[in-house]
Amino acid sequence: MLVAVIALGAVMGCNSKKGTENEVVGDSLQTELKRAGIDSVEELNNDFAIFFTSIYNDELYNDYAFIDKYCTDKLKKKLKEAYEYEGGGYATWLFRSEFQDGPTDEHKLTKIVPEGDGWYKYDFIDMGHKGSHRIKVLSHVNPRNQIEYYIDELE
Repeated sequence: MLVAVIALGAVMGCNSKKGTENEVVGDSLQTELKRAGIDSVEELNNDFAIFFTSIYNDELYNDYAFIDKYCTDKLKKKLKEAYEYEGGGYATWLFRSEFQDGPTDEHKLTKIVPEGDGWYKYDFIDMGHKGSHRIKVLSHVNPRNQIEYYIDELE
């Protein structure tokens, strides 16, 4: 998993600025962006597909530190509310299928399609079961002129 996080950091750190488009971001993220002097949000590009493939295939969404860093407060709230066990946590299984077991161990992203306005539909195989979800992604260009991605919604 450490290799996946390092590779993910490389993808996040090597993206250069492309055209910008203003967009309203979740309250706390918007506040953080403004505090950093960033007023625009970056239109998503193919680099996001690389970013999300690593997230899904390496199951990084199961790591709470990853959720805290790459999900907006809006999505973190949804994941917390859906968590049904004592002690609190995030319902990270919402990124996958509803199955706990399957006919195989196969787990991979099979397709990701941009739908516009920051929305992507992703298809996957989870323990041999096919499934799909939609996510909304926000991004911005940091002070080092690198694109950073944040997952804002999950359906």
